Amino acid sequence: MDLAVRAGEALVLLGPNGAGKTTLCRVAAGLLRSAGGFVRVRGEDATRDAAVARARRGVRLTPEGRGIFAGLSIGDGLALHLPDAQDRDAVDARSPALAARRTVLAGSLSGGEQQLLALAAPLLQRPPAVLVADEPSLGLAPRVVDEVFRLLVELRGHGTASVLVEEKAAEALGPRARRPRSTRTRRYGGRTRGPAPAPVPRRMSVEAPRLAV
Repeated sequence: MDLAVRAGEALVLLGPNGAGKTTLCRVAAGLLRSAGGFVRVRGEDATRDAAVARARRGVRLTPEGRGIFAGLSIGDGLALHLPDAQDRDAVDARSPALAARRTVLAGSLSGGEQQLLALAAPLLQRPPAVLVADEPSLGLAPRVVDEVFRLLVELRGHGTASVLVEEKAAEALGPRARRPRSTRTRRYGGRTRGPAPAPVPRRMSVEAPRLAV
């Protein structure tokens, strides 16, 4: 499997449970070592990078389950991402509902508020080179899903390359997204099934591609 995502593009991964979507996300973010092949970020080999080194290259993972610091207040969590007070003020101006609850523990927020905190606060003020988002709309109310997808489109407008695991592919894909030319099914024992469980990607690249696996 070869994947490449360039600046401002979105690539949406679809597949049944166990197909390897989350595994690919973890490989892209450096949480899992690839069994073979390579990972390149901005044309540079990042295959041997651990998660911290990959993050320093601009690769940001928002895992399934939000990935926030539930035991910290909203304000303290923002301070970890944005040490500059002016950056935090800019986030407050954009998200007044979160700003009004700065002292509230992030873990006490609703699922939608947690996802907006995970995406909007650090990402829009300091957009990453690559966003890898695993099920960003999972379990959210339709109104919040629309806001999450607007944030993803806005990030791509800032040049972020996006790799998304998302069932609502049509909504998640913006006007600059790449769509595959075809889909492929495989036949097992005389029965046609969906795609077979995916192996760990052999190559992943970002553009040069921003991310390439």
